[in-house]
Amino acid sequence: MNKSGNKIVMFTPAAEAGHAHYTRELMTALNNEPDSGFEFELVSAENLEDSCRNVPYKVHAILPRLKQREDFSSKAAWVMDRITYYPKRETAFLKWLENRPDVVAVHLQEWKPWLAVKLVRGIKNMGKKVYLTCHNVVPHRYPKLLPKSVVDGWIRKATLMSDGVFVLSEKLVEELKQFLGNDRPHPPIRVTRHGVWTVAGLDKNITVETRMSWKKLLMFGQMRSNKGLHTLLDAMNDLTDFSLTIAGQADDNAYWNQEITPRIEKLRDKGVKIDVMERFITDEEMGTLFKTHSAIMLPYAKTFKSQSGVAFMALAYDLPMIASEAGGLHDLLNEFKVGVMFTGYEASALAAATKQLFSSQSPSLLAAQIQSAKDHYSWAVCARQTINGYQMVQSNRMEAHDHAIKPSTAL
Repeated sequence: MNKSGNKIVMFTPAAEAGHAHYTRELMTALNNEPDSGFEFELVSAENLEDSCRNVPYKVHAILPRLKQREDFSSKAAWVMDRITYYPKRETAFLKWLENRPDVVAVHLQEWKPWLAVKLVRGIKNMGKKVYLTCHNVVPHRYPKLLPKSVVDGWIRKATLMSDGVFVLSEKLVEELKQFLGNDRPHPPIRVTRHGVWTVAGLDKNITVETRMSWKKLLMFGQMRSNKGLHTLLDAMNDLTDFSLTIAGQADDNAYWNQEITPRIEKLRDKGVKIDVMERFITDEEMGTLFKTHSAIMLPYAKTFKSQSGVAFMALAYDLPMIASEAGGLHDLLNEFKVGVMFTGYEASALAAATKQLFSSQSPSLLAAQIQSAKDHYSWAVCARQTINGYQMVQSNRMEAHDHAIKPSTAL
């Protein structure tokens, strides 16, 4: 099929990890769909890591680099740079896009709430469609000096202005509809299920049964309060025959210092083995961690409103999980018994779920369920779901349960 004039640009400013790797997996799968009718290109930051450049689609690493705290001599200088960086980034993208009349649509994988309306409007004013992936229905953490209603208003307005929205689970569809207003017309919302991450060096000789005998628990990722690490540490008081590794940067120093550190110290005083890697974890280190533990812990709080990329990394390494029912975890563990899901978001329920996984689960059944989930949650499926969403909007075909709106009616 001739794809000329049917180019879709993915906007993912992240230069490494998280969104960058998600985009690489998705776009590689999109590129492998020969009958999609579209050609895909990526716009990202100038410091995009090499693993996201050596890909089968065109990459434009043109956005300014986001500097880190250690690049500045003072916090004030860092804060000022952050405030000015994002408008510069969006302006650079829009200027680049003005010279691309062959691009019919932009898919925003990342967008800052306070600039999203301006960005979406700028793209649409060029006559191009705009798609959003809502990885989170609401932010993991709100700015301290702004009312939540203001931030929510920005997100709601930008979402309603878009031509199509993608979320990563069925549960998140309902949560997004409720957030936007159940009785309010909204763009079509499509589910594009997260794929299992592509990893190398998986040792198939390490069975689930062998893993379970180690009794080593892993908490991985950016440590925010809505990830429930404090709940996990409280549960460890009843799991003293297990060890726990905490790996990832703290997103909130106050939370880490006031809620986490004291709990760790008390548990260590009781003789509980807890290893802490409170820093950025490299891909190599991450692989080693997932290969050498018994289960991934996902004690996410009720306020967690997204899908968990960590869960799909666990599946990639055949690692069972103990998870709350927050966000997209509910859909995953309801469909495949890849571990134990607990309800109530309480430490006692988490401790009970952990004991259940290690005492009553059949390792062979657990392994079979993990393999079934890996077969089901493929990037090829995610790509086809995404393309279906594009095709429906680009051809002006709407499904009965979806509601199209003009941008002006959303304001």
